[in-house]
Amino acid sequence: MDTDGSRSARAALVAALDVVGLAPSERFDRIVRIAREVFDVPLSYINLLDDTLLHTLTQNIAGEPTSGPVEWSFCQLTVQRPGPTVVRDTLDDPRTVHLPGVTSRGIRFYAGVPLTMPGELTIGSLCLMDVRPREFSPQDEAALIDLGRWTEQALAKGLQHDRLLEVVEALTPPPVHVPGWTLTGLSVPYGDLSGDVHDWTVADDAVTVTLADIMGKEQPAALLAAGLRAALRQHEDLTPVAAVAAVAPRMTEDLGRASAFATLFHSRLTPSTGRLDFVDAGHGLVVHLHADGTSEIRRSRDLPLGLHPQGVPFRPGSLVLEPGDALLVASDGALDLGDGTIDTLTDIGRTLRRAPSTSAFLETVRLRAAEHAEDDVTVLVLARDAA
Repeated sequence: MDTDGSRSARAALVAALDVVGLAPSERFDRIVRIAREVFDVPLSYINLLDDTLLHTLTQNIAGEPTSGPVEWSFCQLTVQRPGPTVVRDTLDDPRTVHLPGVTSRGIRFYAGVPLTMPGELTIGSLCLMDVRPREFSPQDEAALIDLGRWTEQALAKGLQHDRLLEVVEALTPPPVHVPGWTLTGLSVPYGDLSGDVHDWTVADDAVTVTLADIMGKEQPAALLAAGLRAALRQHEDLTPVAAVAAVAPRMTEDLGRASAFATLFHSRLTPSTGRLDFVDAGHGLVVHLHADGTSEIRRSRDLPLGLHPQGVPFRPGSLVLEPGDALLVASDGALDLGDGTIDTLTDIGRTLRRAPSTSAFLETVRLRAAEHAEDDVTVLVLARDAA
């Protein structure tokens, strides 16, 4: 039951998170983007509630309201119970038939999961909406719960900025020489230590390149990062999709015990052809910089390790780096170097293009991260020499 006391405590915690009213954040936009694709719905929102108002952190349509009375919202139902709230047809449910979303926007389907912070205080919801009635299976509910966990982790970062991450330092891969290519990277911790992990290995005519971001708390995250790095190295002779499939069951088990998950970009380059095969598990922070000056952001359509449904194969991806092309991969802390949106990744790419060398670019990133970042920042550059 939502009492006056719980509403006041919720409002205080929402204020402490300091995310309401800010510019769109890629940390949250990425979650609802994946939710829309996974469930094939047109609308998905991350909403927070204070005493009287609902605030959405993720606009789906330009110009739509970002706040409104709690009593007008579907979210008021979701925060009343611990599990998912599913309304398969809003016109058949007396709780929703008179809501403005139904009468004015034509919303016919709703599914939401509550978002809970430390202390078991519910502060909002992650929800899906559609303009047609639809079914929602137990497997769908489980997947929505997992996405809610991811959202809670993203929100909780705002409460952890003043603490030192008690993690062991991720191993930094040694420099490698690949004729015709530049492969380099940098990790800047928020505090003394970093929770990100990046790695590369060279074998025959193949280069394996990895960047992972372990979402979790304190030392378990670092231990999981080291374990993931070691597990992938054991399977470096496999294709990326086969390697990730091989390590996913055990990593999912370990991540589940630690209440954590990992976004992962794992790839294999054939230097002679420029072909890059990859798996992107919930990462989605990859930009392909073409030699002609254009760029393309590669989006993820899979969930992170620890949230990805068991038995569902990861989707293989591929691209070709032509002479003069470069690939830039970053952890989500790099978004703090700009306005927090995905456009920051494009801006970092422009900085790389303008830099006199990759080492000068990395030094620029290091300085900006030290000044602006509120999270670990890792960037990885894979560049093919011009013809």
